[in-house]
Amino acid sequence: MVDRMQRWVTAGHKTSHIEIMMIPVIHALGHKDCELIQRDQHALDIHHQIETGAIQFNEQLMAEFNDLHLQSYLWVLGSYEIIRSICERLEGDPRQKIARDAKHFFERVRMPLAKMATANRYREDSPIAYPALNMEHGVAWQVQETVFITRYELSDTFLNFLEAL
Repeated sequence: MVDRMQRWVTAGHKTSHIEIMMIPVIHALGHKDCELIQRDQHALDIHHQIETGAIQFNEQLMAEFNDLHLQSYLWVLGSYEIIRSICERLEGDPRQKIARDAKHFFERVRMPLAKMATANRYREDSPIAYPALNMEHGVAWQVQETVFITRYELSDTFLNFLEAL
């Protein structure tokens, strides 16, 4: 996890020419990403223990799962706003395309989470992003019957975009 956090720190500094105050926000989002990845793994371990009958699902575990989804939800909203701001500020810059691609990927989850509506470019999606648990990466959202987007995929998209700046 140290390597991933270092990637966030380095990538955050790449926004200094866009807006210096983005750096601490990106670093905080990176820290939260690393924390959520660890919590996802813990949730997957608990899920496995529940499935095998090693432990029983209870109110405390429900509260942990709910908090994990809430923190993931808030992470998506905050990350989207940084990506949107960068996209706007790169108007006319060749790098705007990578910003726009990241923004469009985030919109698929962000619109149903924040507005309970589909993004214009994803009209076939549900207006609600239903919370789910992906067995490889943890928290995910179902946007179509067979389409799930993980927070981890969104995180990788954001991090890779920043590194490409």
